[in-house]
Amino acid sequence: MSANRSGRFADMLRTAVLGAVLVTAGAAHAADDEIYYGSRAGMSVTTVSKEGVGTSNALIRVEHRPRNAKSYCVDYELDNSMACVRRTMASVKVRDRVTGDCRKRTWTDLNGDRFAFLGPQKNSESMADFVVKRVDTGEVLDGSSASGYPTALSIFKVLCPGIAK
Repeated sequence: MSANRSGRFADMLRTAVLGAVLVTAGAAHAADDEIYYGSRAGMSVTTVSKEGVGTSNALIRVEHRPRNAKSYCVDYELDNSMACVRRTMASVKVRDRVTGDCRKRTWTDLNGDRFAFLGPQKNSESMADFVVKRVDTGEVLDGSSASGYPTALSIFKVLCPGIAK
């Protein structure tokens, strides 16, 4: 191989490796920018802006995008079709924001339901690490995905980082 061809090959290899690193970093970053609205694989929306995170006026604006619908279709429905993406885009009706008051430890989810973080779970028989209460009904979530606990708690952790550790 001539020196010129060898140099071009090395440049192409460096570009390919750098591209793979950037794609991997982008995928990891994308997961950080998602907020879940349900417990099934792919039930997420994409963060478009954050204001006041960690304060009494925490606000995260979100959008349900085709890539979110595609993730749901592929990962949960096991359907790689655009028809599934269109159906999912049409059927998912969530708010465009989640809000929180980190001082009061309260927040709203993507359905508009209000929650309160009451601290570490003291009941050793509970599946939940923390006590999370649905404000409107007074129901304490039991830690299961059926109760909505993982979804609600994950939203609180994004709005008010460092409290639920």
